[in-house]
Amino acid sequence: MAKTDTAIPQMPHPGAAKARGILESSSGLVLEQITRPGVGAAIWRRNRSPGFAEWIESIPPGQLPALRAVADFRTIERGVHAACDLSGLPAGTMRDLLASDIGALALMLARIMRNPLMHIRFEAVTTDACRRFHVDQLPARLLCTYRGPGTQFGLEDENGRIVRAGAMRSGEVAVLRGASWPGMEVTGLLHRSPPIAGTGKVRLFLALDPMVEPAEARRLH
Repeated sequence: MAKTDTAIPQMPHPGAAKARGILESSSGLVLEQITRPGVGAAIWRRNRSPGFAEWIESIPPGQLPALRAVADFRTIERGVHAACDLSGLPAGTMRDLLASDIGALALMLARIMRNPLMHIRFEAVTTDACRRFHVDQLPARLLCTYRGPGTQFGLEDENGRIVRAGAMRSGEVAVLRGASWPGMEVTGLLHRSPPIAGTGKVRLFLALDPMVEPAEARRLH
């Protein structure tokens, strides 16, 4: 077994049930099902439109936007446009579509987590960023790879080896439970970035993470 197919250990609660399931649908409403018992990931299996796919794949790597910030979901779309301006990505219909899509995903995560504040990481990736299978040390994360191969999933067997459990394609969206998901279930579904180092592939990757506890977030509405 390759070194990259070992898991970063998670500290389990004694006797706790594990959330290992993956729910998939062609409807974005599936993302709300992340709260169901036993669900480790909810995946929106959507397709990029041909025009959008052609546009985003043709962007020179040096013009791909980069954004890392803590923001209210209502400001995310404007932030993406600002990042595009800084990278020199020309304004236009497709750029508007990209920014509005990210803004809509931020709204969906805010509703699911009842939390308006989030950290956005939107950037090009050319390395094996998170190459080991792991569970994120946070309550939840929304992922979307707009360009390049998507996130891979795995489950740990009784011998500590990783059994592959599928992958995401470009444009698909997932909400994953993290290690600090509220409740008694332990998140048992692992994930990693696809290994692309040395291939010449460039991913344009989005991660949205809720920033504060839900009880505190309600006071911010």
